Order: sequence, then C-alpha cells, then structure tokens
Amino acid sequence: MKRSRSILSPRFKKQLTVPTAAAISVSLTLTGCSPEPMQETAQVYRNVTECIQVNPGQEQLCQSVFGEAQALAEETAPRFNSLADCELEFGAEQCTGGGDFATDLAGDAGTLVDGEQYADNSGGGGWFMPMMYGYMLGNMLSGSRNKYRTAPVYSSKNARSPLNGKLVTGAGDVVGRSGDRVVRTSPNNFTPKKATNVTQRGGFGKMAQVKSAQAAKARSSSRKSSSRGWGG
Repeated sequence: MKRSRSILSPRFKKQLTVPTAAAISVSLTLTGCSPEPMQETAQVYRNVTECIQVNPGQEQLCQSVFGEAQALAEETAPRFNSLADCELEFGAEQCTGGGDFATDLAGDAGTLVDGEQYADNSGGGGWFMPMMYGYMLGNMLSGSRNKYRTAPVYSSKNARSPLNGKLVTGAGDVVGRSGDRVVRTSPNNFTPKKATNVTQRGGFGKMAQVKSAQAAKARSSSRKSSSRGWGG
C-alpha cells in the first residue's frame, strides 16, 4: 500500500462545513526568534458515521478515509506478545490478534524509550494489537490545501494504565484525550512509523509517558524563550 498519498479530493475540501474546515487548517505560531514546535490542527473521528455527520453528502470519501486509517493501523499499531499484555495497557476486550510475533522480532528487538532496547521474551506465538479508537484527519503541510492525510489513534479503557483517557498514536505520541474532537499535533504523527514490538509489560505506556513529558518540556522551554521577546 502506498503510504503517502492524497486521500481526499478538492471537491471534499470545498464542501467541508465551516467548523471542520477551521479544525483541519494548518496553524503555526511564531514568536520572536524562538518558534513553538510546528503543529497542525486535526479533526478526530470515531467512525464513518461521525465523518458523514460533519460532511454530509460525502459518504464515499468518508468511507475511503476510514479504510485508509484501518489499513495503517494494521501496519503500524503497537504489537504485544500476549493478549494479557495488550489488555494491561488498553483494557479488556480492546485488543485483537495479529501475525507471528517471533518472526516480526527476528533481527529487530524494537526501540522504545530513549533508545533502550527491549529484548524478545515472547517465546514465539502470535502477536496482539489494540483496536483502533478512531482516526485523525489533518491538512498536509506541503503547500497544497487540497490534500489531506489520516492517522489511526488508540485509547485505553484500563483505569490503571497510563494511557487511560488519552489519545495516542501507534508510535506512542499522546495527541489528546479520548472524547476530543479537535487536537493539535505534530505533522510527523501523520507519517507512518514501523510498528513497535512491545516485549516488556507496561513498556508502551512507559514510552508514551516519556514522550509526553518530553513534549511538555519542549513547549515550556519554547514559551520561556519566546517571553524574552524579539532578539537573537
């Protein structure tokens, strides 16, 4: 499957309702010599029905976008070596079976937090992945306003998981909270990443926590630099 392509036509862009058009427009904030990290505003849909409700008359295109997100989820969702490990992070009945975990790990232990390598302790067998919560739909930062892209997002229903109530990408980037209909996220989160093989219990949640803390620190540092005013 071609991973980077236009999935919506100019006609879809033209007929978007005003709230949605605003929600998925590119938004950049530059202050002085220290710009905040580039971010893009995206709409979050749970399913085809929600997309159609916001974009009436675009049933076929909404189905195409949803299908694109599902296909990406199959390729990029985090992979766990057991159903129990997956449900520990995402909640009971929130995971589904996948392929051969041992084969996927061959020659690649998978990199999670800060370059730390988690060794294979699966003992073979199939792998499991979380079910897709929904998908983000955002405007491509390519200079063209007629192209859009999508990315699957996930959320946990386990109250003890650090992912509970959050929207997270397959790469472990927290982009919002479950229930959010509009989020601001890095455009990099629309670039498909290689599926993360999670071979340590709680490893994916740990990665998401670290990434979220690092992102918050970067935003705070940017705001402090910007408050010094123009210069540099």
